Parts: sequence; structure tokens; C-alpha cells
Amino acid sequence: MHITRVTAPAIPDLASRPTPAPQPRTPHWLAWLEARLARRAERRQLLALEPRELRDIGLTPAEAWALARAPRRH
Repeated sequence: MHITRVTAPAIPDLASRPTPAPQPRTPHWLAWLEARLARRAERRQLLALEPRELRDIGLTPAEAWALARAPRRH
């Protein structure tokens, strides 16, 4: 039986590693706008449902209208 010696791979110094570039952060206003547009799209889809489809999800047309026209949340 032949036994070979295994050595651990060399770990480079932290100083020799390149510094990763900082990731760009999404501006606050852009995140707000994306959320606002997504909410508007969901409300439009809700208003586009037929009464039968609304019954399938447990809503009446009046409830769907009230949800779609609810004041915006901050």
C-alpha cells in the first residue's frame, strides 16, 4: 500500500485579492415606483375579471371594485 501526502491548497492573502466592485443600489424612488406600477397592474387585472372568475376567488363585483379603488398605501 502506497500512502501519499496531501497538502492543503495555498490560501492567498486577503491583501492580494482584488476588491469587488460595489453593487449599485436601487434608488428609493425607483423601488417605490416599481411597487406602485405593480399595484396598479394588479388592480387593473382585478377589474378585468368576469363575475364568474370573481366568484371563483370568493369576491363579488362590488368587492372587486372596492379593492381596486381602495386608497393607495404608503
